[in-house]
Formats: sequence, structure tokens, C-alpha cells
Amino acid sequence: MSFFVNAFRDLVSKDKDFANRKEAVPDILYSTGFPNLDATNGYIADAFDPVTKQKYQYYNMGICDGSINLIIARSGSGKSTFCVQAAANIVRPFENGSIFEENIEGGMTTQRRMALCRFSQEEVEKRIIVRNSGITIENFYKRVKAIHDLKIQHAEELTYDTGLHDIYGNPIKKLIPTVVILDSLATISPEKVGDEKELSGQMTQTAAAKAVAASLRALVPACKEANIIIFIINHITQKVEINPMMHSKAQTVYLKNDETLPRGVTPIYLANNVIRLDDAVKLKEGEGFGIAGTITSFILVKSRSARANSMTKLVFNQDIGFDPELSMYQFLKDNGYVNGAGVGYYLGDHNEYKFSQK
Repeated sequence: MSFFVNAFRDLVSKDKDFANRKEAVPDILYSTGFPNLDATNGYIADAFDPVTKQKYQYYNMGICDGSINLIIARSGSGKSTFCVQAAANIVRPFENGSIFEENIEGGMTTQRRMALCRFSQEEVEKRIIVRNSGITIENFYKRVKAIHDLKIQHAEELTYDTGLHDIYGNPIKKLIPTVVILDSLATISPEKVGDEKELSGQMTQTAAAKAVAASLRALVPACKEANIIIFIINHITQKVEINPMMHSKAQTVYLKNDETLPRGVTPIYLANNVIRLDDAVKLKEGEGFGIAGTITSFILVKSRSARANSMTKLVFNQDIGFDPELSMYQFLKDNGYVNGAGVGYYLGDHNEYKFSQK
């Protein structure tokens, strides 16, 4: 190791500011509970075991620690459902894992939330804090910053050893994950807004976009430091063209020419992942899987841990939300591992075990 690097580390080790003494720790990804989606947004990480003195690799899959994730889709595509289910699966292994749901749209009952999370009433009360009124851009920022400050204040109690190592053999330790859901970006506004006529005006919309951008920029380092994972839901809406005979350029490469996202493009740039949901295939109870729902495409239009524009499908059941088992089955089917037909389906070459899709 160079003299200068050693000298610098020795210098900052005496700094009273803890943040100035810190160095980067490898990312840890947390499972959403949907293996095919986790694998699509993952990679194989290298490590070194200081005890055996051997190099090894591990699968790092899912949602990155301390990340901002933008979930975009048209209305009714299952954005809120997915975020609640993924959040529950991320925090489930940790005693102090918790979820803060900022639900401006207020469209989910406690019973529905319990069904999606697979949490008991006691667990919901212990783990989830829901707010559905008085939410503004400013107090959303304050709320996340308060979570950060509290976790840093109790860092010793909330830090855990992942059991993994970096490439130099150093143990990877993290604060336990906390998930914040903002539902939705399209409906959040600054504290100071005028009457209804002004609210719909271009100046007010621009001011809201600027306030969102400023808040998210300030939260990026705080989220990483305290391992706060944010799911931000945004609605893909129809763009109104001045000249219907001519289409303007798409807002971003992730959208079609006739689509737009409220609150500007800064949330897209700051997000670790931008996940687009398209629910093109409808399911009926009397056909296929025997459930009412959809087969929804999850497209990683932006990812910092996997290849952009990767895609997998999740099966949505109207009764229980996205189904991990049927989603995995659909993944196997799409990749040619399901053979047969009718009541004689089988996996791979194991034709001794046959089943029907229902």
C-alpha cells in the first residue's frame, strides 16, 4: 500500500467528524420475495474469506441498501401492491426492520395491507407506520431525515453483520434496512400552494418539481448512510399534444412519445432503479392458472446493479397480490423449462411428475 494512502488514512482517523473517517462499504441487495425479479436485478459478487484465505463468490440480488427506487406504471397496474409486498419481505428477517408508508392517495385498508404483507395484526402494529393525510414535500423530507438521525443515533444497536466479506476480507456490516413508501409522487405538493386555479397552473407544477428534486437530492446521501430504502410510486400519464398530427420527443428514454411522468425527470436521474410495470395479459378464473388477475411485465428500464431494459414477469392475483410461486413458474415457462399440456405439464425432463396449471 502506498505511503500517501496510509498517511491519509492516519490523518482522517483523528478527525472528530465520523463521516470523514468512513470509507465505502460494498452494497448489499435485499430480496423482494420474488426470486425471478431479484435475479434479474442482481449480480455475482466477489469476496475473500480471511479465515480460510480463499476467494469466494455470492449472489447479490434484489434491491440495493440505501437506494431510491422509482416504480412507474399506468393506473391500476399493481404499483402500490408490489411496493407493500417487497417492503415487507425486505424487513421481515430483521427484528427492528420497519416500514413507513406515506400514502397520499389513501387507497389501501389495513386488512388488505395485512394480507399483502403476510403480517399478523401485532406485526403490522409493530413494524408499519402509515400516514395518509397532511403529507407535503417538505414534511416528507423531514420524516425521512428524522428516520436517518434516529438510526445513526442508535447505530450500535441497529448494525448487523451480513456474514459476507469484501474482496479484502473485511466483514460487511450494515444498519438494518428501513423502507419508506411514497404513494405517490404525482399527488405530493409543497406546503405553500395557492387555490385550485393556481394549483393546476404551469408555474405551480414547476415549483413542485423543483421542490421534489431538491428534497430527493438531499436525501440520497442520508438514505445510503442509514440504509433507508425508498420506493417512490409515479403514474405514467397521457401526454397532451398541442398538435395531434405531430408527436414531441419522449420525456425520457424510458417512456413512449405519448407518455409523461409528473414532477419532472430528476427523480429518474437520482433513482438506483426505475422499474416499469406493464400489465398486458389478463387472467380469468376459468382459464390458465384459475385466478382473476394479470401477468405483469417488470422492466428494469434503469438499474445500477444489472443490465438496463432487463425484463421478467410476475403473476398478479387479485386476492393475494403478486404470487411468488406462480411468478417463478411463469419464469420457468418463459425460459422453456415447462413441457407438456393440459393435465400433463412437467418440469424439464421429469415427466414422472405431472400436474395441471390450476
